[in-house]
Amino acid sequence: MSDQETIIQIMPATGWVAVYEMDGEESAEPIVCFALVETVENGVKRREVRPMSADDKVIDFADDAENFLRVEELATFEEEDEEEVEE
Repeated sequence: MSDQETIIQIMPATGWVAVYEMDGEESAEPIVCFALVETVENGVKRREVRPMSADDKVIDFADDAENFLRVEELATFEEEDEEEVEE
């Protein structure tokens, strides 16, 4: 658990999705933005880019969800989905 998290910058995430595992299947939800987040833990600063998604009226970090798998371009996710359907 971090002592402090601060969003330093937000960048648009057009064309990107967060991929989640739902009932043994992969499901994609649009990413609203990427956030450059500075975390201070035990006096040590760390910066990382994290995906954020919207759930109703709340925007939160997508990678905090237990069933989060990865971030992927929407076009790539759709291509993989089409390949599975063809098989």
